Amino acid sequence: MDLIKIRRELHKIPELGFEEVETQNYILQTLKDLKGLEIHTFSFPGILVEYSHGEGEYKLFRADMDGLPITEETDCGYESEHNGLMHACGHDMHMTILIGLIDKVIKHKFNRNLLFLFQPAEEGRGGAERILQTRMLNRFPISEVYALHVNGDYLTGEIASRPGIFFANTQEIEVVFKGKSAHVAFAEKGVNALKAGIEFYLELERIIKTEFPDQNQVICAFGKMQAGVVMNAVPAECRLEGTFRAFNNEDHNKLKDHIEAVKSEICQKCGVKGEIIYKAYYKEVVNDAKLFQILKSKATETSLKLVESDKVLTGEDFGFLTDKYRGLLFWLGAGNREVEDLHSPKFLPDDKALSIGVNLFFDLIS
Repeated sequence: MDLIKIRRELHKIPELGFEEVETQNYILQTLKDLKGLEIHTFSFPGILVEYSHGEGEYKLFRADMDGLPITEETDCGYESEHNGLMHACGHDMHMTILIGLIDKVIKHKFNRNLLFLFQPAEEGRGGAERILQTRMLNRFPISEVYALHVNGDYLTGEIASRPGIFFANTQEIEVVFKGKSAHVAFAEKGVNALKAGIEFYLELERIIKTEFPDQNQVICAFGKMQAGVVMNAVPAECRLEGTFRAFNNEDHNKLKDHIEAVKSEICQKCGVKGEIIYKAYYKEVVNDAKLFQILKSKATETSLKLVESDKVLTGEDFGFLTDKYRGLLFWLGAGNREVEDLHSPKFLPDDKALSIGVNLFFDLIS
């Protein structure tokens, strides 16, 4: 298969979580002539490819399918054709690698039991948890689960991982303050929700820095704030959207308690009503120590450079799979050029990483 062509065609059609209909159709069309597969679909976008040609347990390999609501700025020549959407996290690479792996397994006529999961909605909409809720995976005795994630911080030919906790648990939240609108000339008649939102943000930041002096262990960040409708009126509503993350449940719960306490304090101080809306939650990704050692051995055999990574405050719903099965996630270096960060409108990983990912996954089968 022409993996570069497949990757670029997928790159053109990013779709949001649980809306990956065109992406799913493209994958199904690409796989339709391959022999020895049984294709399972769900009531929502997502594909489970079954390769039952052995005895005993199954190894599962996962790729995520969704894009992001980002306008692309790569000038790569195969930019997104979906306005305002982009594969800015490399999921086009992940899907292509999984397609390449399926093709290679069939060509080698492996006598193994394998599953290949094209999972929707990794970016904040809980796709992995939804897959598990269907109970389709329960039909198969799964022994191990694998996933990779491209990363421009590592050069092409490098991989990075670690045993134990690798990615943090994550909780997405909205914090909403509601006051009363008034003309700014008569501000005393209103209750300023924007002021409450600003004070909440600054006070929470102060407390977290005090309570968690090691900022590498937790994070609480708000990337979006909206308030008001016109420039000369006191805002009646302020809405903050963000995430908090930790490597263990104790710190996660402490963060949650601080957020709740600061919200209540600001409501009383500013005379507003406040609400915290808890959205997608992802468990931490925990790598099995034995599987990590196997990865390390396979990397050495194939002259790949393995970097033992620190824990990272990245979120990944693959954690729901490593919570249920022995699992392994690793970074796949894709930074031969000046590659921007994940979720950047200029993120464009190196095509040369595709064959490296396919071959490394293939080596992990045997």
